[in-house]
Amino acid sequence: MSKDIRERFGERIRQIRDEKKITQMELCHRIDMEQKTLSAIENGHMEPCLKNIGLLADGLGVSLRKVFWDL
Repeated sequence: MSKDIRERFGERIRQIRDEKKITQMELCHRIDMEQKTLSAIENGHMEPCLKNIGLLADGLGVSLRKVFWDL
């Protein structure tokens, strides 16, 4: 069974964050998000709203296109 969009999106955020060597805490401070929220998103347990998707992309320094590429 293939992963749902929440899981794939969370994995993408974690992958980009790891590539840029940004900790969860650092990203949370950049975008004013609680760590438990970011953790839930990265683990596919929470579906972020559009505002938070934009904040995540900005905090990671990437375009929305990169975030959603090939999900």
